[in-house]
Amino acid sequence: TSNQGKLKEFSLLLPDFKIISQKSLNLAPEEETGTTFYENSLHKARAGAIKSSLLSLGDDSGLIVPALGNMPGLRSARYAHENATDEENRNYLKNELKKIGVNKTKAYFVCILTIIKNAEDPFPLISTGILDGIVNIESRGQNGFGYDEMFYPKNYKESLAEMSLERKSEISHRGRAIRDLKNKIDKFSK
Repeated sequence: TSNQGKLKEFSLLLPDFKIISQKSLNLAPEEETGTTFYENSLHKARAGAIKSSLLSLGDDSGLIVPALGNMPGLRSARYAHENATDEENRNYLKNELKKIGVNKTKAYFVCILTIIKNAEDPFPLISTGILDGIVNIESRGQNGFGYDEMFYPKNYKESLAEMSLERKSEISHRGRAIRDLKNKIDKFSK
């Protein structure tokens, strides 16, 4: 990934691995051409393995808002437009929520991780993490990235952006997917 927020989370949650970004290998981000998070995650992992000849981890994540027809979904990073900033995407989401007359509504984050040993690996390990909560047009917090300041996890009064990285990683969709992936790696390596 070239997403600095994701790189911080991966480094925290995978301390036994050396995390190498696309940028440090002079690799351009892969175009997301899949119709599911699973397809995009596998595509990114394979592309990374082909270009780097290293074990590769692909991540595709997004915010799902059922009241908006499951948008932003696959387009979470490009919701406002193709090269949108996090702020532009949040503002676009706020406007879409206002259009349907809601200030907050149920939502969830999803993260699909795929790890492959090499480009020809016929048995990719795939893990899923989901975090339920609500999105609120009231943004709070300075930590995190993306939609974190608008997302309030179920049973929490604070947004993801109000949490420390360590606390967020304990409950987040990405943290859950990484823990699931670690369990699969442990079983696979025995």
